[in-house]
Amino acid sequence: MLRTARILQSVCYRNGCVISSSPVLRQPAFFTQQNINRPLLSGLVKHCSTKSALTSTEPLAASKKENEAQATNWNTIYHFPSIMLTASLKRLKYYPMVFTGISVPISMGLAYFDIWSMTTAEIVGAIGFTTTLTFSLFGLITDNLIGFVYCDERLSKVKISFLDGKGKRQNRIYSVDDLVPRTELPKSFLKLYFPVKNHENGDVYKLVHQYGEIYDVHAFNKIFGHEVVNK
Repeated sequence: MLRTARILQSVCYRNGCVISSSPVLRQPAFFTQQNINRPLLSGLVKHCSTKSALTSTEPLAASKKENEAQATNWNTIYHFPSIMLTASLKRLKYYPMVFTGISVPISMGLAYFDIWSMTTAEIVGAIGFTTTLTFSLFGLITDNLIGFVYCDERLSKVKISFLDGKGKRQNRIYSVDDLVPRTELPKSFLKLYFPVKNHENGDVYKLVHQYGEIYDVHAFNKIFGHEVVNK
């Protein structure tokens, strides 16, 4: 009995030590973990705030440029009346390619199985290739064709609206001083258009001045030269 009482007393003593010591040991560890994580969290917050500030300034800069371009009062000085028809024809050049790529193999297969003659298959192929070649050449000639020309009130900037390779309208804004003089440009093919080039890049825009409408002759002459209107 005495031995059993001593064993129970020792167990209670040990449990009392564990219970009494457990909050003392855990509390400093908890506060130490908070102190360790506090600088890490502060550094993470600073990094996120800096990153968000950098990303927020990029759209602001882009929107500022767009607002400046929209705030400028542009006056139309040139317009090509057939620009909408030209854009529609440029967009149609992909349909003959698809039609030719589908119809020619089918025609050859039907001729192989004697459903129709080989002459019919040759006619279908010739029509498809001729139409595709015609639209492709037309699209190549009318690349960068200018439809509208705008200038600001001080005649210091010019905005050129042209057609890209897909027949979509694109706008470019240049300084008038950046345009290459006409005397430094090569002559156009068969004098069908007047080439417009700038010093920033090698893009050459095509201005059909002979069949276009010039609304402001003074501004047009100052930007492109007096010899353009006389032709």
